[in-house]
Amino acid sequence: MNTENFVLAAELAALAADEEEAIQGYYAIMPKIMDKADQDTLKEIISDEKNHAMLLQKMMLKYDSNIAMAED
Repeated sequence: MNTENFVLAAELAALAADEEEAIQGYYAIMPKIMDKADQDTLKEIISDEKNHAMLLQKMMLKYDSNIAMAED
C-alpha cells in the first residue's frame, strides 16, 4: 500500500463528504426560499456540488481503491 496515495485518497474523501454536507444544507433551506429565481439558483448550485462530489470520489478511487471499503 502506498501511504502517500492513501493519505491523498482520504483527503479527497473528506472533501467529497464536505460537498455532500453542503448539498444537504442547500436542500434544508430550499423550502424556506419563496423566490423562484433564488430556488433555481440553489438547484444549479446543488447540481454543481453533486458533480464536484462525483469527481472527487473518482479521484479518490484513482489513488486508493480500498478507501471506499475503509469508509463503510
